[in-house]
Amino acid sequence: MMFQEPPAETLNYMIAGFSVILGTIGLYIVNIILRFRSLRQDEALLDEIEAEQA
Repeated sequence: MMFQEPPAETLNYMIAGFSVILGTIGLYIVNIILRFRSLRQDEALLDEIEAEQA
């Protein structure tokens, strides 16, 4: 047991992995927000067109 090696230093890889995952989740949330805004604009435009036709 004298030549037992210490555990591998993988903290940097763990931090990089979490950064990639959190970055992906952040981009997904931004994408959802932008799509929701676009949906609201489309809804307002359709309401305006409907009001003109009535």
